[in-house]
Amino acid sequence: MNRESAVICGATGYLGRAVVRAAHRAGHRVRALARNEAGLAPVRSACAEVFVGEATRPHTLAGLFEGATLAFSSIGTRSFGRRPTIWQVDRDANLALVEAAEAAGVRCFVFVSVFGGADLRARVAVAEAREQVVDRLRASPMTSVIIRPTGFFNDMKEVFEMAHRGRVWVVGTGDTALNPIHADDLAERVVEYFDARASLEVDVGGPDRFTQLDVGHLAFSALNRPARFGHVSPTIMRLAARVTRPFNANASAFLELFASLGDRDALAQPVGQRRLQEQMERWAAST
Repeated sequence: MNRESAVICGATGYLGRAVVRAAHRAGHRVRALARNEAGLAPVRSACAEVFVGEATRPHTLAGLFEGATLAFSSIGTRSFGRRPTIWQVDRDANLALVEAAEAAGVRCFVFVSVFGGADLRARVAVAEAREQVVDRLRASPMTSVIIRPTGFFNDMKEVFEMAHRGRVWVVGTGDTALNPIHADDLAERVVEYFDARASLEVDVGGPDRFTQLDVGHLAFSALNRPARFGHVSPTIMRLAARVTRPFNANASAFLELFASLGDRDALAQPVGQRRLQEQMERWAAST
């Protein structure tokens, strides 16, 4: 089995935990970055090492990549809170990781950006923050793999929770399409990309295509409830983003990103076998 050492950053998150498990199954020696070891409890047995540090505090990263040949980062903020900002986390923390990995001689760095990031970066701050990391990786001697997922099943759980509360809100007409992917399916692909010998950029989605309305109907069906929808104008969301920007950069950035759901599809190469309908049914069974 392959025993290369892989540093997994963002290892306590939805995708990061899945990558830890997949890398371990593939025979890699996993070193997980975490702010505290307790956050790794669900995947601790798959980690050969835990490195305690914070990517937002670069001085804590000394030695993180020592002896490693592979690196992965999905670090980013999903919080509407004002601090830390997307610029501190999505951009600066990941740039610090790239610099440290490059200095340590890492061979391949896999980074997760935003679907459509190259097109969205001019108007969606979270895309710009992550695409600046992409720019840096393109200039690096390391082999880089940039992955842009169309969305994750845990994002769809927010739709399920809206359905559980009685109404699902969609952006615009709800007819834009997406094919979200399960973290385990994407993690398996990430580990395959560790073998890349040339840099590449890939858009990735799950096996099934849905409209926003379809996802809502799946949730209501799993809950055995009648479907009820509300609609939010992308224009109103963008206006709210502009108004919010001087006071809360994170909230503004995510409002911009959500607004984009109303006027563009998020469809990419289908990967994996895990089905959203089955996931919705599991969530319903545990409700």
